[in-house]
Order: sequence, then C-alpha cells, then structure tokens
Amino acid sequence: MNLFMLFFGYRRIYANRENCLTLLNLCMEREFSYTDFESDGEGGVSFVCSEWTARRLLRMCASRGICVCDQTRGGFPHFLWRYRRRAGMALGLLVGVVLLWLSGRFVWDVRVTGNETMSATEVRQALRACGFGVGSYIPDFQNSELENRVMLTSDRISWISVYMDGTVAMVQIKENVMPPPQESTNPANLIATHDGQIELLELYRGNCVVKIGQAVRAGELLVSGLYDSNTVGYRYTRAAGQVLARVEEEIRIEIPLTYEKKVYEESRLGGLGLEFFDFSLKIFENSRNSTLPCDIIKERNALDLFGYLELPFAWNTTTLRPYRTVAETRTSEEALSLAYEDLERELESRLSDAQMLQKNISTSLTDTALILDCSVVCIRNIAEQVEFEVLP
Repeated sequence: MNLFMLFFGYRRIYANRENCLTLLNLCMEREFSYTDFESDGEGGVSFVCSEWTARRLLRMCASRGICVCDQTRGGFPHFLWRYRRRAGMALGLLVGVVLLWLSGRFVWDVRVTGNETMSATEVRQALRACGFGVGSYIPDFQNSELENRVMLTSDRISWISVYMDGTVAMVQIKENVMPPPQESTNPANLIATHDGQIELLELYRGNCVVKIGQAVRAGELLVSGLYDSNTVGYRYTRAAGQVLARVEEEIRIEIPLTYEKKVYEESRLGGLGLEFFDFSLKIFENSRNSTLPCDIIKERNALDLFGYLELPFAWNTTTLRPYRTVAETRTSEEALSLAYEDLERELESRLSDAQMLQKNISTSLTDTALILDCSVVCIRNIAEQVEFEVLP
C-alpha cells in the first residue's frame, strides 16, 4: 500500500468463486491497478485499490451483474468521516497540524563541530548571549550578522560559521590559540615543602645551599635566588629546578563502628513542569511539608527522535524522598574493608606526583572505631618557588 492510497483513501474489493474471474477480466480490460492480492480457501479473491478506482469498479460491476463487495475501507478520508462527530479529535488534529507547521519555523537543535577546549554547551551559551539558540525564529536568522556578533563578544572564538539544515543549526568554530602563561621574572628562592633527606638535585638557576644526603625541614631554604660576589656585588635571580628527597608521610584512617544510616520512606512527586523551546510551564508543585528530612531529586527528561535528534520538548520532575536515620553497627571486617578503600583514595590523592618506595600498615581496634595507620616512604620534589622582595 502506497502513500497515495493512505492519503486519498482505499478499499478492499472481494469477489467469490463464481465472480472472481469476471472481476479480474474487467480490471484487465479497464486497466484498473490494484495491490495486496489475496485468495481464500474457497476460491474467492480480494485486492486493494484506491477509493477513486473502487467507486468506478463497483459501478461497472453493478451494471454488468457482477456480485462483489468492499470488505474494508481505510485512509485519511475514511478516518475523518468516522470521527466527524468528535469535535475534540478534530480540534486536536488541527492543533497538531498547526504545531507541525510552526515547528518548521523554529530552531530545534544546535550542533557544534570544531571545538577542542570549549565544550558544545559553552558554544551554545555564546550563541544564546547573542540572541540565537533553540527556539529562535528561523525567518529572522541572519548568519553573517550573528557570526560577527559572536566573534566580537567571545574572546575564545576566532572564527565561526552558522547555517541552517532544516530546523537544525550547524555551527563550525575555530578557537583562539591562547599563548602559554609567561613565567614571572621576580626573584625567588626554592623552599622545602616537606621534611626529608635530599636524594637528587636538578637545578636550572639559583645558588644551591644544600647537598645530597642532607636532611632538611619543611620551610628551610634549599636554593637561594641571591648571589653575593666581591667584584660585582649582589645579584638576584629566580631560582628554578627540582630537589628530590626521601620523604616519610603518615596517614591515619579512622572508621567508626557505629554510624547513622538513612532509611527511606515512600517517595512522592514534588513537582512537574514542561519545557517547549525556551518556554517553561509549571504544572504541579507539592507544597505539603513533611515532618521528616528528605532528599530532593530533580530530573530533566528530553524527548528525542530515535536517539538522533533531540526534540525541543522536555518535562522536569522533582522527586521527594523522605528518610529517617537509625543507628547501625558495622563489624570489624566491614570497617577494615572501608579503611583500605579510604587509604587507596588518600594515597592516590597525596602521592600523585611522588614515587612510593615503602609502605607499612598497622591496625588497631577500640570500642568505638577501627584505626588504620600507614607509614609511606617516597621520593618527591620538595622544592617550591617563593618570591621575595628586593628593596631599593
């Protein structure tokens, strides 16, 4: 069945065993086209033809005494005739057609390519600041004016192209190449950030005041930015380099054996809203106050077309989850497992720029908590640049 029949209507014509051959000969004689030919077990046949063809065929069959009937009718005209007395359905159909026509005159989606350091959301925000985005009126769209305005207002975009592909705005950009930050030229020393024993010196500038194997304290001077010469006097520089030292760090993890656990009650809807392009409508909001504290979960659910095109329609829901807290007790094995998990996260955070050489772990159990102590020996750069002021 083709779209022509669906739009203008169709019928399925049936003839029994005695009349089927005469009917088919008539169709061949008049060159009537049909589709979906079927035969039943008793020798009868049926086929589908357009509404216009079916009317002519039935008139000719009646004049020639051929007994046929139309079994089913379908298509858009029959649908309208069937529901002609239902004003609500007709009104809804009319509104749908109007919305479909209007939707083709607004921007449904903005797709960004060419961005590297900027996210697509940041590019869309730059366009929105210039008055263009989802919901913009397409007949008012002037790409050259929009492109110039974006390049004038955004410091991160050096070139932009915007063109419409139906209701989708295709955006291509080139970003400004940001120069690397220039290093300060103010004089500075290298100061120790940790206690440790120096293992290696890698100096680029400055006057080293420590040596390999020496133990230093946090805050102690490692490399000076001041040179003292008997011939030319004092000179200043910005000390730079690395001072690798053997550092010992202590980490303590404490896991309480008694803790408070959330027990959730039945969730309830806290609010419901709709979004259409840039318009938002609040449909429902629960103003009842709960005696219990609650978690508030907000979700935005956008509709898309088969996962390819996001439609400019979404609904927002707010869910309230009341809860009460109860005292729970964990076993020492559970507390030890949690302590090791916390230790791994702490080691990853604190030793991301260090090389671990040794790790010693000890645990102890009190009446209220499990305590895990970890002693770590590592190699790390303990030099930090600290500027100093030169008085005239």
